[in-house]
Amino acid sequence: MVNDSLAVIPYSGEHIESYKVLVQSISDLIIVFTDLSTTLPGKIDSTKYKYLLQQNNQFDIVKIGISAEDNTINLRADLYKAGTNNILLKRVIEQVANVTNIIGGDFK
Repeated sequence: MVNDSLAVIPYSGEHIESYKVLVQSISDLIIVFTDLSTTLPGKIDSTKYKYLLQQNNQFDIVKIGISAEDNTINLRADLYKAGTNNILLKRVIEQVANVTNIIGGDFK
């Protein structure tokens, strides 16, 4: 736990040696995400945007987006606290981690 509203979970995978999944609580939402720009430094540029957008159709919970402020690429899932239990939260965290690793493999 970084603070009352942010947790950082370290992961490693077949394609990415080390990366972080962040879980943030904001108002009535839980946001689970990875920063692909940091996780895959130098591997994502504007030529990869179409591929990343297409991946939104491949996975059921996560979505990929680009920040308007600094062009960072995030892979994330948003959950309402009211409809979430520990089992669902664990599944979402694992899917964010797994999809991050899959995308990392595609960019090797």
